Amino acid sequence: MIRVIILVIGLFCGIASMSGQSVLSIDQVLIEVENNNYDLEAARQSILSAEVLTSKYNRGYQPTLTLNAGLGYSLSGVKTTFNFNFPDLNIQNIQAFNGNIGVSSDYLLYDGGQRNLRNDQNIDNLDFARLQVDNIRQQLKFNASQIYYGIAQAMYNKELLEESLSISKERYKRTATYYEYGSRSRVDVLNAEVDISRDSINLMTFENDIINLKWQLNQLTLREDTDYEIDTSITLTYQLSNIIELQNGLLEDNKELMALRKNVDVVNYDLAIANNLNAPQILANGGYTLNYQKNDSKSQLDLSRNNGLNLGLSANWNILDGGQRKVQEQLAVVDQSSAFIDLKNRENALIVQLNRLWNAYQNNLLTIQLEKKNIRINEVNFELVKSLYENGQQSSVEFRQAQLNLINAQSQFYNVQLAAKLQELEIDFLLGK
Repeated sequence: MIRVIILVIGLFCGIASMSGQSVLSIDQVLIEVENNNYDLEAARQSILSAEVLTSKYNRGYQPTLTLNAGLGYSLSGVKTTFNFNFPDLNIQNIQAFNGNIGVSSDYLLYDGGQRNLRNDQNIDNLDFARLQVDNIRQQLKFNASQIYYGIAQAMYNKELLEESLSISKERYKRTATYYEYGSRSRVDVLNAEVDISRDSINLMTFENDIINLKWQLNQLTLREDTDYEIDTSITLTYQLSNIIELQNGLLEDNKELMALRKNVDVVNYDLAIANNLNAPQILANGGYTLNYQKNDSKSQLDLSRNNGLNLGLSANWNILDGGQRKVQEQLAVVDQSSAFIDLKNRENALIVQLNRLWNAYQNNLLTIQLEKKNIRINEVNFELVKSLYENGQQSSVEFRQAQLNLINAQSQFYNVQLAAKLQELEIDFLLGK
């Protein structure tokens, strides 16, 4: 993507040097969101969970090994009466001690490829989790950028109002002086006072808006105070871009689309696993056992011990499962189709959104040029009306209207630039940047 920086407009960049406050750049804000945001940190936990599922201990290639042991004590008696001429047998309190220890192991040799399919699916799930976190990160940075430029807009309008208030105060002083000498009416003085009051109220409104927006930005960056300034300059970067290139970039790099494509891959594994659900399994197994028993002297058997090693192979094949595999296959096919439809539907919606943004952006670029001319016209008109007003040839109402026209032209010029910048941010978001 060729991005040519065409227009750099710096407006009122000397705020920080005058106030002594630090200037917070948009790049610094994005870094703080990356490093400090709790929502993003919570989202990263899904990556850790997916990484656990891809570890070597969850791949099915590790053998199982089981150790079992036991100790026992018995106290018993025997009484036997014979039908023939044999003495009865009566032995009581026969004590015996016994113990056993054994170890067994199993290892899956073959399962029709299900183990490999699940491992590959877990790897894709890990990629899917990373893409989701990237999408959340991008959304948070986009939100922070919107708030940042909202603060810049409020600061710019605040400066315009400060300039307007300064002009209104100067006009009040001049009108009051003229009134003392009888060349202005009391109405002119009252109009000047009303304009000062109105400018002061508007100024306080913007100051309050700036504080509130800064707290919103702090929520994303975990800053604890609002004692910083914002860079109000605007740089537009997409003016010579091509819509076809942007569309191709969206289809290739959009984080949401990448996650949906990965979801299609994950669902495809579900179908493959369902197809192999009833595949035969072959396991290797082995074990070793040792049994021991020690009796007291009342027993006929004094000591018994046996041990043995066994190795073998076992196989199982679920030939008929009552149609469960068929059900799993059908559900997997439906999920596969749904995932693909979701992907194509989202691709179409995002292309439409990009085209809408691009058209609005082009219109704003044309409007910027018109607003530039409008500012120059209003500046000339304001200076002319101001000169006539000072010479008593224009009323205070006409002077105030010329003042408002200039302020509105300056504000509209900045607002159109800001609208274009916000559209660029949204285009960046769609392009996965």
